[in-house]
Amino acid sequence: MILCLNPTCSQPRNPDQGKFCMACGQPLVLDDRYIVRQVLHQGTKGRTLLGIDRGTFPESYCILKQIFLTQSVQAQQFVETFQENAARLKTLGDRPEFPTVLGLFLPEHWHQITIPPTLVFEKIAGESLRQRLDLMGPFSETKLREFLQDILPLVQLIHDHGLIHRDLNPDNLLFTPAQHWAIVDFTAAKVTSKMASAEPGTLIGSGIYTAPEQLRGQSYPGSDLYSLGVICLELLTSIHPFDLYSVRENRWVWRDYLTTPISNNLGHLLDQMLAEAVGDRPQSAQAILDQLFPTARPVTPKPIPRVAPEPPQIISLIEPSPVPQWYCFRTFTGHHAYITALQFAPDGQFLASAAADQTIRLWDLDRRRESRCLRGHRGIISGLAFWGDRLISGSWDYTIRLWNWQQGEQTACLQKRSTWIQGLACWEKTGQLATLGADQEIVVWDLTTQKILYTFTASGAQLIRASQGNNQLWLAQGNHLTCYEQGQSVQTLPEHQGDILDFQVSADGQFLISIATDQTLKIWPLASDYTPKILRPVIPFTQLAIAPSQRFFAGGDRQGNLSLWQLGQEQPFVTLAAHSSEIKAIAIAPDSQIIATAAADKTIKLWRFGIQ
Repeated sequence: MILCLNPTCSQPRNPDQGKFCMACGQPLVLDDRYIVRQVLHQGTKGRTLLGIDRGTFPESYCILKQIFLTQSVQAQQFVETFQENAARLKTLGDRPEFPTVLGLFLPEHWHQITIPPTLVFEKIAGESLRQRLDLMGPFSETKLREFLQDILPLVQLIHDHGLIHRDLNPDNLLFTPAQHWAIVDFTAAKVTSKMASAEPGTLIGSGIYTAPEQLRGQSYPGSDLYSLGVICLELLTSIHPFDLYSVRENRWVWRDYLTTPISNNLGHLLDQMLAEAVGDRPQSAQAILDQLFPTARPVTPKPIPRVAPEPPQIISLIEPSPVPQWYCFRTFTGHHAYITALQFAPDGQFLASAAADQTIRLWDLDRRRESRCLRGHRGIISGLAFWGDRLISGSWDYTIRLWNWQQGEQTACLQKRSTWIQGLACWEKTGQLATLGADQEIVVWDLTTQKILYTFTASGAQLIRASQGNNQLWLAQGNHLTCYEQGQSVQTLPEHQGDILDFQVSADGQFLISIATDQTLKIWPLASDYTPKILRPVIPFTQLAIAPSQRFFAGGDRQGNLSLWQLGQEQPFVTLAAHSSEIKAIAIAPDSQIIATAAADKTIKLWRFGIQ
């Protein structure tokens, strides 16, 4: 399939052998060499296309950048700036750290433009900095210094060639298979649009990463250093920069979100890079290197031999290059009714599942098969929890059972209830278990002695969760959440506008996430003023899980979709079509590397991040 080069074409898809678009009649091959396979991104200023360079042997991938003209841009001025930008990019030389400019194409008739001005780049394969952050978590100070030692010489080289990138962000920094960093997306629009952006308020760049002066239509080398400073904050905290800036205080508050301390010198340097005034920032990338490594000599990027371009698979192009992503690597079947609960063993090597078929099944993740089936309950199993080498289950048969799951033996049966078990929550360190009955009575057990410690009633309670960080118990009661200590209510959070469908407490007890029928998702900070961050997912969730690393959380919906969110982001960073029916349970492995989902279709799927 070849896509039409005309961005306004109504039917852009054409057969591989086509020369002209069947819908609009425009040529499909640019310069008898470049064709388009996929639209990677489209915005108001232009679009990015994945193409094939037929002029190489074997054929290779390329990137086409098309620039949309605005009414405030004069054609002659545009041509001069566009050509100047391409010429400056070419002066970077044939270096593998930057994409090579392959061609520059301008319209023949400016009064009637169908194919916009187009710049063709070599495509550099690699894993983006954002992908590495999602996979590995926050950077330590040592790791951040190593990153800056690699990337700052490249920024200095760009500035030495009279260029300002103006869109540095984690998506435009790639770590290549050759084990070096590359800077990509030198979009011509970043230069040509400065004519259109002379009016204050026009955004050049990527939102929060953009230096304040760029909003006023001005760019300096220091603008790139500001963007790099924002990137550093995200690397240290693994939190989106929007949540690291306090609008109320009009300042960056990133230190409040550090998971490990950093040196005063590095903190002061980052504050300098983020200064509002350009003159208050370091004057060059080399100046930052001099502060980071005061005894080192000026760093110049070492020449790296260029690797031959990767030949594409023309017939079936799904991904432009093999990049890590979340994918399903195993599907388990065995239950005969819908699955009600999932729980990973503490070592992460086994997964327990419970279902309405009254069985518990243990799955060996290394061998990728069912390890054991536990039978004994005479009703739907409503909850699971691991406690040391024991597995705990609660059921509609009014019982709580303890299992030596590795041997497949039941070791105890706790039966005080006069109604079915609706949910359970275990404090692993103290060995206490709380159970919620359909009669809304909560019973707290000592698992070691198997004796009841205390009971209390919570009107309207339908969900129960234990806070591992402080031995508190949280209950969803209709449309609000209440925290209990020793059976006494100590905190009630403001109400949702609808009944709560699910909620989860973070591993350290510092925040809580809830989803309700009002289609809002709320992230509650439990260590501060309890003011929630409110999100409105496009597809409302019914199930939630927080990664033990606390770097992301997962949501499942009634359509079978699995969405993954980073804390602080407004939208999920990935949504996967996981199941053919409603997701009933989600669990995340202790190392946060594997996600398990279960659905009404009676299947369990395992997901991980990597190259499929």
